[in-house]
Amino acid sequence: MELFRQLSIVLLLLFQSLSVYSQTDIRPVSGAAAAMGNCSLSMQGNWDGFTNQASLAYQRQFWVGAHHENRFMLSELGLSMLGVAIPVKPGTFGVDISHLGFSGFSTSRAGLGYGMFLGKRFAAGVGLAFTRMQLPADYRNATAFTVEGGVHYMPTSKLTFGFYVFNPTGSTFDDLGDLPTLMGLGVTYLPSQNILLAFQIDDDTQRAPTFRFGLEYRVMERTALRLGYSAASPEGITAGVGLPIKGFDIDFSLSHHQQLGFTPSLSVAYLFGKKDNKAQ
Repeated sequence: MELFRQLSIVLLLLFQSLSVYSQTDIRPVSGAAAAMGNCSLSMQGNWDGFTNQASLAYQRQFWVGAHHENRFMLSELGLSMLGVAIPVKPGTFGVDISHLGFSGFSTSRAGLGYGMFLGKRFAAGVGLAFTRMQLPADYRNATAFTVEGGVHYMPTSKLTFGFYVFNPTGSTFDDLGDLPTLMGLGVTYLPSQNILLAFQIDDDTQRAPTFRFGLEYRVMERTALRLGYSAASPEGITAGVGLPIKGFDIDFSLSHHQQLGFTPSLSVAYLFGKKDNKAQ
């Protein structure tokens, strides 16, 4: 009976995740953003180009990375992701592959994005995504193709506005489920060289808007302490650290929900060549 109860909770959470398709479900995530309440739309870090393709414009070195999180310490809610940034002229391509769930119920995503600068103050990006939903054996599987994209506007070197939209065409999993249109607006402010403040609001058109807040303190270059909060359910208070180890950037985060418990996540990226990108 206990096993049946746990599996029922898992299935309920997975169906809820698909129904709202929020920023932290089967769309790409990272340890750095997760530590800041999943504020990423106006950020310029390595992983942020997968949540707003405009951020790919800042990535001027090739890198590969892996991410994993164990939601509420349940293996059935594990999310794994691989990401690659490929600089070209005049922009950068990004490729992401992710998987959420377990053998009986899961979703998988493959995405391709491209971002570039449109002058000194603007950056823009677009992406294509393929999502597959695997249901229990008695049900058929489902797939969906979607588009996404966003822009960055930087009126000053300390202030960045980011806007993002996912699935503006209203793609669905046929009669098995919807992929709501998701829109988000983020603001990043740098009051000093060591402090970054982020604010974000998301709206998936099917529930009340979600507010997110994030704070990053740079102890030194590429070493950071992070705090955040997300009003999305089931999220909550978040914290984490970012550490460089030779050519690797390692980001760890931990979030806590009062009823469901802790969610740890870890991102590891290897950067090739000189560390000369403009990432915040």
